[in-house]
Amino acid sequence: MLLQSALMWRWRRKSSERLPWYRARDYDGNLTEAEKRELDAFRSQPRHPAFEYEPLPEHVQMYISGLEIEAYDAKQGRPVVRAIVLSLAGAALLYANHYGFTPRDSIFDYAFGIALVVVPWIAYPFEWRKNADAFGPASEGILREWELAYITNAHLAAKQRASDRTA
Repeated sequence: MLLQSALMWRWRRKSSERLPWYRARDYDGNLTEAEKRELDAFRSQPRHPAFEYEPLPEHVQMYISGLEIEAYDAKQGRPVVRAIVLSLAGAALLYANHYGFTPRDSIFDYAFGIALVVVPWIAYPFEWRKNADAFGPASEGILREWELAYITNAHLAAKQRASDRTA
């Protein structure tokens, strides 16, 4: 129990210390440090501007929320279906080994059947949590797209101002 709680604490600590995409070690883009600080300022706000739906009409907000819920349900349904199917296959294997036309006495057939019943339900919470993190309130993909669009628009506006001054 103590080991499990220590592992869970480490997992929570590790997941909360994720770096943004532009601060990751493998990032080799051309953002300046000032642009990175500006994006850091957005991320330090209580609510990131990428998740503000207020300028949109209410029916569009409801539509987007419905799509998000459908995508979340579809992605979270896959691990459940996979665990159920594998457990049923394991139960069928156990039944066939015990009551089949030619019952088997091998312990390995029974062990494999039991593993098919149990292992998917051990792996299920980890996969569910991974999927839940992907659809969390601060989905990294949504933040990245918004921040890339913001930086691109800032670059275009700077070029436009520079061309207006020269003209």
